[in-house]
Amino acid sequence: MALLSLAHVNKRFGGVSALTDVGFQVEQGEILGLIGPNGAGKTTLLNCISGVFPLDGGSIHFAGQRISGLPPHRIARLGIGRTFQVVKPFLSMTVRENAAVGALFGASNLQPRQAFQAADDVLELVGMAAKSGNPVGSLTIPDRKRLEVARALATKPRLLLLDEVMAGLNAVEVDEALDMVRTVHQSGVTIVLIEHVMKVVVGLCQRVVVLNFGQPLAAGTPEEVLRDERVIEAYLGEKYAARVRRAGG
Repeated sequence: MALLSLAHVNKRFGGVSALTDVGFQVEQGEILGLIGPNGAGKTTLLNCISGVFPLDGGSIHFAGQRISGLPPHRIARLGIGRTFQVVKPFLSMTVRENAAVGALFGASNLQPRQAFQAADDVLELVGMAAKSGNPVGSLTIPDRKRLEVARALATKPRLLLLDEVMAGLNAVEVDEALDMVRTVHQSGVTIVLIEHVMKVVVGLCQRVVVLNFGQPLAAGTPEEVLRDERVIEAYLGEKYAARVRRAGG
């Protein structure tokens, strides 16, 4: 059974259709990439999965249970964590305190001592343990992104939704973030990630779903999708296609 299943998902904002008939499954233990042009509906889809936006049609099931229509806190406690494109930590708190807030959000009866232990565990996982006592305001952008992942992991998710965690990073920082995501995945977390850096998509994802104008355009392995002429035309462009052809595509 798929861990996450979307069927005929539709979302409208007034007269604008943001998502139209979107459907796919995420298998337990995989990393699935969600790619497409800006405005394709990728973040809107994560908002629908996590309960931020209600659906206007279709259904979403997680671990066999229908979750469409549930509020975000209930979806989080069922085992879905997420990050956001715009990182907004609590600047008056330390790194450890920020992560502990995530743990408290993910459980209804957690004691502070347990929340801080959960925070310590996830900060170790994402490579931030040495900075746990630091004020968040002193962190670099890459470290704030790591903290964002840690806060999501503190809810103890089975499924983690990552929204452009590599955005704004240089090449070295992207490689470090790749290693972090691999470590998180190896801990047993299934991942859906939105990403524009194709190196990340190819390096991490077993499967890729492409959205364009809120509709599914293509799906398959990274190699299949990145050679699809529809994807090249709508998203990647001719320069990318030329590189693929030179590489023997």
